[in-house]
Formats: sequence, C-alpha cells, structure tokens
Amino acid sequence: MKKYILLFTFAFPILLFYMIYRAHHDKIDYRIIVDHKLPKDFDGYRIFYISDIHRRHIEKSTIQSVTMNIDAVVIGGDLTEKYVPLKRTKRNIEILKKWGAPIYFVWGNNDYETNTARFSALLEKENVKILANSSENVKRNHAVLSFLGLDCTTYKEARVDLALKEATGDYYILLTHIPSSFYELDKNDQEKMNIVLAGHTHGGQIRVFGVGPYEKGSFKKYKNTSILVSEGYGYTLLPFRFGTSAECHVLTLHQKRA
Repeated sequence: MKKYILLFTFAFPILLFYMIYRAHHDKIDYRIIVDHKLPKDFDGYRIFYISDIHRRHIEKSTIQSVTMNIDAVVIGGDLTEKYVPLKRTKRNIEILKKWGAPIYFVWGNNDYETNTARFSALLEKENVKILANSSENVKRNHAVLSFLGLDCTTYKEARVDLALKEATGDYYILLTHIPSSFYELDKNDQEKMNIVLAGHTHGGQIRVFGVGPYEKGSFKKYKNTSILVSEGYGYTLLPFRFGTSAECHVLTLHQKRA
C-alpha cells in the first residue's frame, strides 16, 4: 500500500506538469486543401485559423514563426470568456494583425457570456469583421470567394439563409463555432459549402486511452465538403490538456495537387 502511495505522490505532480505543458505548448497545423472547384484566381489563398482562445495569451513567437503570406485570419469563436480583461483580448487581436490581413470572427458560446456591448465595440474598433448569420465576399479579378458565418446556437439561432442572401461567391467557406451546426443544415445548403471551419469541442481537451467527452479534432471530407474541426488554442475550466493539442492552423487552398 505504501508503495502505491509513494508512486502516486511522485507521479501526480509529473502528470500535472505535463498537462499544463500540453495546454500551453502550441502546435501549428500546416495543411493544404485541394479542391478542383476552387476558382483559379484563389489558387494559393491562405487562411490562418484559430479558435477557442478563452483565457490564453496568444504566444507572439507562435505567430511570428508563420513567415508566409496570410490572406485572411479567421477566429472561430470563444475569443474570450467571462472575467477575461478586454485589454488581454485587445492584445491578442493586435498579435493576429501581424500579416496585415482582414480578420473575420464568429461568435462562440463563451463570447456571449461576456459584456457583449463592450466586446463588440472592441472588435469594431480593431476592424474585426463579425460574421453573425452574414457573409463577406472577397474578390480576386473576376472570381469571388464568400466567407459565411453562422451565429452560435447556444444563445442565438444559426440562420444560413440570411448568410446566403449576401453571399455572391463562386466558392463558400462556412464558419461556425459549433461543428454540429453544419450537419443540421438541410441537404441543399450543406452541398453549397466547400469548406467548413469549426471548433468548440477542444478535441475533448483531456483524453484517457483515446477517450474523451468529444471527438478529437479532425480534418475530413463529408461528401464534397472539407471539414476542419480544431482542438482549439486555449482551454476551459482548468489549464490542462492530455491527448489533445493547443493548436492553430495555416490552410493553403489549391485547385489541384502540385
């Protein structure tokens, strides 16, 4: 019995340290998405995607390590949470301005638990485009790519019909904090989406023997749609990760394989 107590006494602090390390050790997922439907003018278009920052300070060194050109920054919700100072959120946004690219944001459930008026005012002041059941059209020569943002279903209603009203693109990228929002769309609307970017689940955050409260983050094809579900950059409740990564993503779009 004493042997097990001693083992626990030594092992628990090591495990605790490792989980804290994992929660703050950034991983950048560099990924190429090949889609023959991508307009030729957007070949090589590059997106930096980050979600679920929560209480974390974005590591400046992580962002500085991405030396390639970024065409758009997407924040996939839970940029902040209750009790996080606006000053910290402002700093995180300023770090994401490194590439001089437009920044798009969709609401997460924890964003809605803050003072939303002050938070929205900050986003507007920092020139962050809020996509809440709305879209933004990006034009290159004669081609148009549309970012469509769904509102967070925890507190609001996701209305893809409203987002589609403004979308004029030849190619659609759907931004939704909660992954299930895509699967709840009707079949015709699902088929319109070329790429889906989501977060929220943190990949389960803590997984023991591969088992967690949510599926691991993933990149997969659903019919003809590419779906990325990020494990997120931050954490919820406690600053621990086990079996998951604190990740952000650099996505490069190509019309065909090199």
